[in-house]
Amino acid sequence: MPPSKSRLTAQIAVATSAMTLLLVIAGGVVWSTGSALACPDWPLCYGEVFPAMNGQVLFEHGHRLIAAAVAALTCVLAVRTFSDRALRPLSLLAFGLVLVQALLGGLTVLLKLPLLVRVLHLATSQAFFAAILVLTARLIQSRQTAESVAPVPAPARRALGIAAAAVYAQLLLGALVRHTGSALACRSVLLCDGRLWPSGFGPGEVQMLHRFWALCAGALVIWCTVRALPALKQSASLRALAIGADFLLLIQILLGMASVVSYLAVPVVTAHLAVGALLWGDLVLVWLLSGAGWNPSPQPSPRRGEGDGAPHPDALPGGEWVGVR
Repeated sequence: MPPSKSRLTAQIAVATSAMTLLLVIAGGVVWSTGSALACPDWPLCYGEVFPAMNGQVLFEHGHRLIAAAVAALTCVLAVRTFSDRALRPLSLLAFGLVLVQALLGGLTVLLKLPLLVRVLHLATSQAFFAAILVLTARLIQSRQTAESVAPVPAPARRALGIAAAAVYAQLLLGALVRHTGSALACRSVLLCDGRLWPSGFGPGEVQMLHRFWALCAGALVIWCTVRALPALKQSASLRALAIGADFLLLIQILLGMASVVSYLAVPVVTAHLAVGALLWGDLVLVWLLSGAGWNPSPQPSPRRGEGDGAPHPDALPGGEWVGVR
């Protein structure tokens, strides 16, 4: 695509990624403030496009307005990248996911918050966030000189994919904790009512499952990113993403503890959800962009006179080069 169009498309993609993160944060505020049914109808709120934005309606309908903006931006991206064969599948995937996400959001309200729909709502939102981040990275990459990056060896790259999947599963477990009212089932940071595993199965077990899986996923993230670092030494951006994943993991663990200690303070719980989304998106970027075909080596510029049928001015009639022996 023309440079001016490519630049604008990349800027739209960056804006869409930022708005999507804002949408994730707004969704966390809706849950933590108990505003999910502040508007009992959908897609309007009390039959209005712009109701009085007060109290819980501000959180719930504000979330819907941000979602509408994200959907519109994603549609624009799909149209602008449709002619690019390399980007078309990714942009169409993002557009399809945002439509499914909107439908699930509507069903969440109309069906009065069924657990399965709420978990699927979060699962789709995180898949969309990853897709839009990858699309943005590819568009920015096409605007710049591609780094010469040797693909990460298959075993290490496969491990990165497994780590990303483990974090995605942890996000779903987090949704299960939130939507089953299990967030404060265990009031201590390490144990649950003085025990490593509560008896029976209920909110305490859901909370501890979330904690145990966090330890497993965290160890996997550290091991996989450290293992991949030597192969990423030629790419400053991918190396920064791999190291950044470990820092995001540390922050996420601290926020998880703070959520319990603060008795689910809205800023802490919302930050916990946002950092989890960033960690997931970070790992998806490292996994995909470290593979063959995602980071092509830059093609050298043709020498003067090459590729246009004209002889190079330094070439002699016999094909020799002046000054070359």
